[in-house]
Amino acid sequence: MRTDAARLQRLLGGPDCERLRSRLRTRLVRGGGDRITLTRSTPEERERIERLLGRPPRKGETLRISLVELEGVLRHAGIAPDLRSALEALDGPIVDPRERREAQQARWAEVVDAARDRARSLGLEAWLEELGNRGLLRRLSRNTPQQAAGLLDRSLRVLEQLPGGGLNRSTLAARSLGDAHGLDSGRPEAALVRRALARHWRGGTGDDRPDERTLWAHAGILVGGDITSTVLILGLPARGDGPTDALLRTQRATGEPLHLTLRQLLRHPPRWAVRDQTLFVCENPTVVAEAAEQLGSQCAPLVCTGGRPGAAVWAVLEQLAQAGARLRIRADFDWTGLSIVNGLMARFPARSWHMDTATLRFHAHLPGPPLEGRPTQARWDPELGPILTARGDALHEEQLLSLLLQDLELK
Repeated sequence: MRTDAARLQRLLGGPDCERLRSRLRTRLVRGGGDRITLTRSTPEERERIERLLGRPPRKGETLRISLVELEGVLRHAGIAPDLRSALEALDGPIVDPRERREAQQARWAEVVDAARDRARSLGLEAWLEELGNRGLLRRLSRNTPQQAAGLLDRSLRVLEQLPGGGLNRSTLAARSLGDAHGLDSGRPEAALVRRALARHWRGGTGDDRPDERTLWAHAGILVGGDITSTVLILGLPARGDGPTDALLRTQRATGEPLHLTLRQLLRHPPRWAVRDQTLFVCENPTVVAEAAEQLGSQCAPLVCTGGRPGAAVWAVLEQLAQAGARLRIRADFDWTGLSIVNGLMARFPARSWHMDTATLRFHAHLPGPPLEGRPTQARWDPELGPILTARGDALHEEQLLSLLLQDLELK
């Protein structure tokens, strides 16, 4: 039997019966009996049903309808073969919301599974699972699996070309995406790649809130040339033949501090000669200046973060750690200093350098400015945070110069 669309529209169509049709569709999907009750029904709703069922007008606003009776009337009158056909002819297919959700979830699982082998080859399975579980991929693809599959493919194309060896980000984007601006901030591919670099690619950056330069430098990519991001060093040995190695040999021989740019570190990475050597890391340039003044070429290898580490600092420490250096790290005894050391130790195998409870207690007599900011726990020394809180004042590296210089002097 074909559906008589014109008669069906007159009897059950239009906005006057929209609420009634919605209730009928829900009952067909969910089950729960062959009757529905429509409270506060309108005169139009009552008139339509009573005319269709051949019932005399009734008083009251409650409308009780037997689905079996309604379906029988539609079939015997030649209007529709069944109730489902009638409702679908008026308002489209009736789909179980649960089945729709399950089908949607299956499509998303297929998108993730299709990219799994490529992600695994890059050591990025955790990144892929995170994208699938936390909704970022869905938001960036406007909840469309087909768009998400393309977005994942393009992001993996970028990641498969890393590390970049000092390549500019725009060049990387042009090569992998065919668009020099494809990895600019705000682009969906950039968001997915940034998430991978920050947390998963080769262990992540180690910084809770890495800036753009730090993120991309972690993968050997330069942003805007990167000659403004620098790291202050003293006495770092290198044994290669490149231009950065030549600079390092000169500064080591003269005992003079040197600022290396991120560009130099990535475009012309030194061949570091630091395996099994102890390398010291401080926060303040004053320590480097005093070490150069008093120790000169007899100073042990020293790196200065200059406050919170920037891209060049992270890059040089990563290179040095990979070259086999043993890192000893410190910063000011304040909340920022504890946070800096926490971040560095989370990223690299390292020990603290007079950044402990014993040192703070021994120098408790030294004054300092009041502590500012949010208290931070030292992950390497659980007692340090509470003792610093009880002290109430910071203790800066400059106040410990004589102690630090003793360690830095080559014997």
